[in-house]
Amino acid sequence: MLKIKIFLITVLGVAMMGLLTGCSFGMRTSYVYTNGDQYVAGDREISEKIDTLDIDYVSGDVMLEASSSDKIVIRETSLKELDDKRKVHTWVEGSVLHVRYCASAKKLDLNRLGKKLTIELPSDMELGDIDLKVASGDVKANCGAGNINVRSASGNISFVQKGNSSDIELSTASGDVDLKAENADKITVSAASGNIDIYALDAKEVESATSSGETTVSFARVPKTSNISGTSGDITIYLPEDPDVTASLKATTGDITYRQAFTKSEDIYVCGNGGNEMNAHTVSGDISIEVISD
Repeated sequence: MLKIKIFLITVLGVAMMGLLTGCSFGMRTSYVYTNGDQYVAGDREISEKIDTLDIDYVSGDVMLEASSSDKIVIRETSLKELDDKRKVHTWVEGSVLHVRYCASAKKLDLNRLGKKLTIELPSDMELGDIDLKVASGDVKANCGAGNINVRSASGNISFVQKGNSSDIELSTASGDVDLKAENADKITVSAASGNIDIYALDAKEVESATSSGETTVSFARVPKTSNISGTSGDITIYLPEDPDVTASLKATTGDITYRQAFTKSEDIYVCGNGGNEMNAHTVSGDISIEVISD
C-alpha cells in the first residue's frame, strides 16, 4: 500500500511543481476555493475556540509554533510588498480555522513572492485535527492534535508531536521527514525521495517507506506492529536492549547486523517473548538493529 502511495505522491509532486514552474516564468495562476468571500486577508489574531486547522499553502515555509498567548496568531512575511489579494487568507468557520495562500481568484501574479507563514498556537490548546498541505516549502511544527495529516510535494517536514494522537500521517514527494512523537495509535511516514527519521516514545502501529533515502527509527517501546521499508538506502532501527519482538528482516543486497540477543531462523529474528511484530526490508542497503540510549 505504501509503495502505491509513494508513486501517487511523486506524480502529485511533478504536477504541482509544473504549476509553480509556470509561475516562475511570468505566468499567472488560478487559485480558486469555495467560500472565498468569507476569508480575511493578512495577519490577524484569533480568539475563537478552534478545534481544527485546515491549511493549504502553495509555496513557502509553514511553521506551527506553541506560544504563551491565549490567541492564535497568524503572521506572514514575504520578499515583496503584498496587496490584499496576495496575502494569506483565513476564515473561522465555527471551530475550524481555514488558511489559504492568497485570495480565491484567477490569473494572479504569484511569482517569486518568497512568502513564509507562521501560526502561533496557545501551548494548552487541544486540537482535534491538523490538515496541512504545501506544494513547495518546508513544514516545521511543534504541537499536538488527535489526527495529524501533513503533505508536501517538495519540501522537508519536521514535526514534534505533543500529547496523544490517534493518527499521524506525514508524506513528501521530495524531501526529508523528521518526526518526534510522544504517544500515537498509528504513525505513517512516506518519502518518495528523501531520508526518514522517526523517534516514537509510545506508538502502537508504525509504517515507514522511502524509495530513495536512509531510514532511522527509534522506539523507546516496541510498537505492537511496525513495517519499515526502503528501496535504496540503509535502515537503522533503535530498540531497547531486551525487546519483546519477532522481526522479519530482509536486505536483498546488503548486510543485517544486530546487538540484541536475537535467535535467528532464516529471515525471522526473535527476542524476548516475541510478542510484537516487526518487518524491515530494503532492496539496496543494510539493516542495523541498535540499542536505544536512555
